[in-house]
Amino acid sequence: MTKPANPTILAQDIMQTDVITVAPTDSLQETMTILTENHVTGLPVIDSKSRCVGVVTAGDILNFEQEHAEFAQEANSDMARHFDPERQRWESVRVSAFALEEFAEVPVSEVMTRELISVGPTATATEVAQLMLDKDIHRVLVLDANQRLFGIIVAFDFVGLWADFKSRT
Repeated sequence: MTKPANPTILAQDIMQTDVITVAPTDSLQETMTILTENHVTGLPVIDSKSRCVGVVTAGDILNFEQEHAEFAQEANSDMARHFDPERQRWESVRVSAFALEEFAEVPVSEVMTRELISVGPTATATEVAQLMLDKDIHRVLVLDANQRLFGIIVAFDFVGLWADFKSRT
């Protein structure tokens, strides 16, 4: 008896299509609220022409605050720990109440990562997984040739894919 062929799983088969996004002009305060309320660590940044122009993460915002705080050693500064999923480790950052207020209105465009790591919708799941390993990242954007967002694939999507595979075998 011959074994049935394994169909190729594509990015469009596993991507999340209900993606929460922010605009380059949105403030860091608005963005942190969206991240927190939706229990996500990163958001695609979409411009007025519906093109993806970057990604902003909670780590980007915390690092920006730490790098730009004028009074990082002041009395109202505390250390906060956050898990950086890109680096797979916990990091300590100095959080100043003064700096959080000062930078609340900074636009996302000043903090976001502009280098987009993406695939097209017909990339294979294997290619996506290899890209995530090679780049040491936990999310890949699914974009068309005009930088329009089709969806996003996060590492957790591969957990679901594996669980589905195991339930069928």
